[in-house]
Amino acid sequence: MKSGGINMMSRRRFLILAGAATAGAILTPQISAKTQFVESPEEVESNRRWAMAVDVDKCTECMEELIAKTGDEKVKPPCVVACDKENNVPEFEEKRFDPQWMRIAKLKLEKPVNAKEFYIPLMCNHCENPPCVQVCLTKASFKRPDGIVEIDMHRCIGCRYCMIACPYGARSFNFRDPREGLKEVNPNVQMRTEGVVEKCTFCVHRIDDAIAKGEEPIPACVEACHKYGKGALVFGNLKDPNSEISKILRENIVVQLRANLGTDPHVFYTKLGGE
Repeated sequence: MKSGGINMMSRRRFLILAGAATAGAILTPQISAKTQFVESPEEVESNRRWAMAVDVDKCTECMEELIAKTGDEKVKPPCVVACDKENNVPEFEEKRFDPQWMRIAKLKLEKPVNAKEFYIPLMCNHCENPPCVQVCLTKASFKRPDGIVEIDMHRCIGCRYCMIACPYGARSFNFRDPREGLKEVNPNVQMRTEGVVEKCTFCVHRIDDAIAKGEEPIPACVEACHKYGKGALVFGNLKDPNSEISKILRENIVVQLRANLGTDPHVFYTKLGGE
């Protein structure tokens, strides 16, 4: 039995690696095609690095008001609703099948003892050193020159190594076809299939469209947060010293989640734990 198990694993690994090699040979042009910049990768990297900042006090205020109004501890705030709608994130009757690009976590610091509970949004952190990219067998996960971590759905074989490697729980596996859980589809966002991994992209389609038009990009969650919420989310270019997010990082104490792991996440939290 033991020998048979080893042989089976060896064959499975061979098939995965063989599939990865084939996908790499066939699909390589699709990676470069996804980046729509006119500039060279070097120019993009020197000019832009996208990131998000979260005001925890404002996020907590928004959630507490929503919960008091609806009586639902699991109510989705405007940012999550907008993210789901914009990016074709499905919602099934069986919640265990729901992929989550953005979710709201209720937390409490261990110290001080009388610390208050607070709410924060969790999503892909678009790390400078993304472990998900490092472990991807088929190079389906990759980081663009502007820092956005993406998944090429044509390359993804659903091995889920990236999900294990991600320290933020930011990735979801599609156990079911997402179209079964959608009431409407946004044609501007790539539709995923059953058997692949998906996650937040910072609304990369909006970013590319805005850059092409010479405008400032704004993800759907940030737009909704400012229209219907408390304005807790700010998105922008860290390499622009005059951007709002650059000013926030200069003027506030900011926290990166699990920064000790060396991933250098690019979602920053201000006023975490009352700071």
